[in-house]
Amino acid sequence: MPRLAVIPSDSIEAYKSKGISVRLKDYYTPLHFFDGVYLLSPLEKEKKFEFGMKIIPTGPRQLGNRVKELGIDIVRAYGADWACDMACNYKTEGVPTVVSVHDTNPELLHNSIKKADIVFCVSEAVRKHALAKFRKPDRVWVLPNRVDFKVMRPAAGDKFEDLNRKYPSKHKILHIGRKEKQKNLDTLIRALKVLAEDYCLVAVGRGNVHRYEELAREQGVIERCYFIESIENEDLARYYSWADCVCVPSRWEGFGIVFIEALACGGVVVTSDIAPMNEYIMHMKNGLLVKDHEDPRALAEAIRSACNDRGIRDALKNNARKSVERFEKDRIDKMEVDYYKKILAMNQNNEFKISFLRRVFYGGR
Repeated sequence: MPRLAVIPSDSIEAYKSKGISVRLKDYYTPLHFFDGVYLLSPLEKEKKFEFGMKIIPTGPRQLGNRVKELGIDIVRAYGADWACDMACNYKTEGVPTVVSVHDTNPELLHNSIKKADIVFCVSEAVRKHALAKFRKPDRVWVLPNRVDFKVMRPAAGDKFEDLNRKYPSKHKILHIGRKEKQKNLDTLIRALKVLAEDYCLVAVGRGNVHRYEELAREQGVIERCYFIESIENEDLARYYSWADCVCVPSRWEGFGIVFIEALACGGVVVTSDIAPMNEYIMHMKNGLLVKDHEDPRALAEAIRSACNDRGIRDALKNNARKSVERFEKDRIDKMEVDYYKKILAMNQNNEFKISFLRRVFYGGR
């Protein structure tokens, strides 16, 4: 069986602090396809075995020797910035290099991606973004994020008593995301001012909360805002199911896992009418899309419909879970394994081999 080397964008300790490290074992070796997974990263401080992986502190210039010593068959960099630089600038001849791109932020797409063999993108929007530098369309493959339907599923209404006591407003708006410009929490707070007094906002996510608290005070809605740093992943499904609407009017996204999770839980989703959300959310079918997502009044109107219009709510909730079945973990795991099999077969056929002339005149680029 093949062996995989991964270069994650964060350290193991960072994943632990986010509470998502337990998912790494299955994440890096879907369907247990690889015989061994080796995490090679300069962010690690000690050699250890954890989450089904051998973790070995590795600097960029050490990568080639590590890959040869360990008998690695595929190297995968998670992120098109520094991890991509390490994987692509220090490639080992005969070992395919795969780079995952998760964002449309141009600052996170480095020129080193031109040296990759295969690029995985989480959405069509990200694929178009990656093709600006990696101009080999036949080697840029969409691999969406996945949702575990066993975890993300509708919760029964009798499980919400504690949440209703904690947030006593009639209508609850749930915002999940980092407290950064990208997630457009500021416009949502301004929209709350437009809405009636019986609406509240529960904003979950890490970041600088003070500027949003100050904005809520300026808008006169601070008493209706609840800012929470985090929720246990196991409890997220209950929040998605409980909220009257899940509203994250993002200014940009690479994929938008929050929306897939919310829909898997039968949630009513309100978001921006931009890619990639409008790739899988159809207006009035499984969510509400807002074209002018910078306008608090337009956003408030969509939220009002999501919370009060029984016909719209019933239609959206009935369609929600089925509409995102294609992102279910087992399906995406199989897709990823099929991609790996294809990469190994391509390598057997020498499709990634660098020609002699290219190596001499272009340094392998």
